[in-house]
Amino acid sequence: MNPPLLEVDALVAGPGREPVLRGLSLRLAAGERAALVGASGSGKSTLLRAIAGFVPPRAGSIRVGGRVVADAATCVAPSARGVAMVFQNYALWPHLTAREQVRLVAGENTRAEQWLERARIGHRADHLPGQLSGGEQARLALARAFACRAPLLLLDEPLRNLDPPLAAELRSDLVAWLTESGAAALLVTHEPADAAAMATTLHALIDGTLAASGAPRELLAAPPTPAVARLLGVPAAATAGSLSGAGR
Repeated sequence: MNPPLLEVDALVAGPGREPVLRGLSLRLAAGERAALVGASGSGKSTLLRAIAGFVPPRAGSIRVGGRVVADAATCVAPSARGVAMVFQNYALWPHLTAREQVRLVAGENTRAEQWLERARIGHRADHLPGQLSGGEQARLALARAFACRAPLLLLDEPLRNLDPPLAAELRSDLVAWLTESGAAALLVTHEPADAAAMATTLHALIDGTLAASGAPRELLAAPPTPAVARLLGVPAAATAGSLSGAGR
C-alpha cells in the first residue's frame, strides 16, 4: 500500500504560551478531500499553518509525500513543501494584477490564463485585488493555488464571506477542480453542509485533538459523542451511543 500523502503525528503547536494543538495525528491520502470542522479557537487554522510551514511544531512531526517537512530537527521552507494554501483573507498581493498573481506561481502565461478562465475571472485579469469583488477575490485565490500544481491544497474557509448562492456555485467548482487535478485537499470550515457537499472524510476537532473522523454523512447521521453532535449541529439523541443504547 502506498504511504499517505500527508502524515501528521502527535503534533503539538500554537503561537501562544499554551499550545492549541495537543498531540494531534491525521492522515490524508492522495486525491482525498478531507474537511476539518471545529469551533473557533479549536486549532483548525493552526493545523493548516503548521502543515504549510508558517507555524513551527513544538513536538511531533509532519510528512508530505513521505518526506519529513517539520519535526524537532527539520523545518522545510513553505515554498519547498509541495503544498498550496488559500488563507481566510485570501492573502492576495495588493500591487499585482490577477494575471500577475497567478502567473507568478504558474511560471508561464498559458496556465495562468487557463486558470483565470476556469475560475471565471479571465475578464478581470488586468485588475488589482482592490478592484475585485469578494467573490472574485475568492476565485483568484483558488486559481492561484491550483496553478501551483501542488499535490496538497490547504483551504482555510475559502467560502466564508460569500453569499449562499455564490458559495454553492464555488463549492461545485472546487469539487470539480479537485477531482480533475487529483490533488488532495484539507478544508477548514464552520459549516457541516460544506463538509457533506465537498469532502470524502470529515474530522471533528475539539480542544486541539481529533474527536471523531469518518465519512461526512455517517458522522452527521450518528455522531459518536454528544460533544461531536453539538459541534456538527446534530440533536444529541442521534449520537451513536444513544442509537446503540436504544436497541438494548
